[in-house]
Amino acid sequence: MPHPSEKPAVDQGRTMTLREQQRAVTRERIVTALGELIETQHPLDVTMAAVAERAGVSEPTLYRHFSTKRNLFAALGSQLFKKTTAGVALSNLDELIEFLPTLYEQLAAMEATVRWNLAAPKDEAVRPAVTERIPMLREALGAAIEDLPPAESEALLRGLLLLTSPTPLLYWQDYLGTTAEEAAATASWMIRRLAER
Repeated sequence: MPHPSEKPAVDQGRTMTLREQQRAVTRERIVTALGELIETQHPLDVTMAAVAERAGVSEPTLYRHFSTKRNLFAALGSQLFKKTTAGVALSNLDELIEFLPTLYEQLAAMEATVRWNLAAPKDEAVRPAVTERIPMLREALGAAIEDLPPAESEALLRGLLLLTSPTPLLYWQDYLGTTAEEAAATASWMIRRLAER
């Protein structure tokens, strides 16, 4: 990651101050440290102290950025969602279906984090990717929902939200023994059928 003073960062249309840039870099280091730790440990076994040590920050610094472990995992989930969808523009249903195997493979690769986030109590801070996915799915549905009554287009959107989430992948893996590739093929078929209705 470039040093904060190398180029001015822009946040919501304004240039960030050096202090804000340093804060963002520290926050990113903390989240990355958590990701590295849960590659080798169960998420419940990862302590805030271990994350702070791995990130090279003090515990008070970590708690200034993330007041709870839940918020820290939410930030990791958001970071992983952004990495997973970086450069992905889903302008139609075919592109969504084409992207689904990649999405499911990446979700399977970070299964421990996904399960931890899904098991956490419902909280906007814990599952921010939902609000980020809805506009992507609306765009992908495009023509498939434009002629539908509002209630039906919302129902279709909710169905796609579920099928593009980790829930079907994990359920089918756990109870049917499917691979991520098989789960993506099933979800793709379901999405196409729903959209054709």
